[in-house]
Amino acid sequence: MRTRVLPISEASIDEACKVLLAGDLVAFPTETVYGLGGLGLNPDSVSKIFATKDRPTTDPLILHVSSDDLAALADDEIIAKPIPALAVALVSQFWPGPLTLTLPKGPRVPFGVTAGLPTVAIRYPAHPAAQLLLQKVGQPIAAPSANRFGRISPTDASAVLQELEGKIPLILDGGSCTQGIESTVLSLSGSNPTILRSGAITAEMISSITERQTLRDARNLQQSVPSPSPGMLQSHYAPQTPLYLAPTAIEHFDPPYQYILYEIRNSKLPPGAYLLAPDQNPSTAAQNLYRLLRQADSIGSPAILIDPIPDSNWAPAIRDRLQRASSGTALWQNGGWKLLPRAGA
Repeated sequence: MRTRVLPISEASIDEACKVLLAGDLVAFPTETVYGLGGLGLNPDSVSKIFATKDRPTTDPLILHVSSDDLAALADDEIIAKPIPALAVALVSQFWPGPLTLTLPKGPRVPFGVTAGLPTVAIRYPAHPAAQLLLQKVGQPIAAPSANRFGRISPTDASAVLQELEGKIPLILDGGSCTQGIESTVLSLSGSNPTILRSGAITAEMISSITERQTLRDARNLQQSVPSPSPGMLQSHYAPQTPLYLAPTAIEHFDPPYQYILYEIRNSKLPPGAYLLAPDQNPSTAAQNLYRLLRQADSIGSPAILIDPIPDSNWAPAIRDRLQRASSGTALWQNGGWKLLPRAGA
């Protein structure tokens, strides 16, 4: 199969709709990462997503929808009635945007989308190209990240092509994603709203709307266990080069390794080092994370070492991705790096 890469335009989005409606897959940009999209209510398209990514069927998909009208989604049997008042309030504040809600599923949603669970994850993305695609195709699009399962999520079209060339017919090129980290996933099924995956919408932001404490659920799940949310598996987002987390700021730079520094601490960046937040802005660190991991991964080094992530609103999301992507911890001892495997790895 030849994979075409087309810049975003009215014509390319029309072409993407034809591909989707024929039952095939299209990679497209969102504000978070690029998604691998297929018709979310078509079981064959959903199965094709799992096969193309080599994704375990226990890991559910997110349905991307074309508006914030939850009542219309319920009438269309995408979500179940009654609609929680809390969901309406959260959607009013955070949609379109990087917040995914898990709600009781409606009868039209294939069980393949939900990993057989009674809840469905839904999101209305903020990217204008994604919105236009959803409006024109006229139905929800199931779209996990457009990469091989467990690998670094793509934040530009070239990264998608690196991952899926020859496996999908079309990539819509919308440039670099503005956020670079997957959406927050919030469950409303318990007594308190629970974050299943951290993202740009923080617990504090959600609690300001719900007026209740928002819990974080940082469970690590195995592939054999149905997951209530994408991104909860123990190993995920990983480069092929082993990644090690340094507990203190990296100050030693042995040539065999690649290094990702949070910020520059001297006037010159050392050889083999990349800068995560050159402006010391945590949102810049999030935007650069996957791109720099992919860049460091391409060198063929024996390991990538990364600075600790300082506290910020973005820190829980970035730390979560790095912890799941990591092979362990890097300690500087006796004039050299000691690479310790992750517990349970």
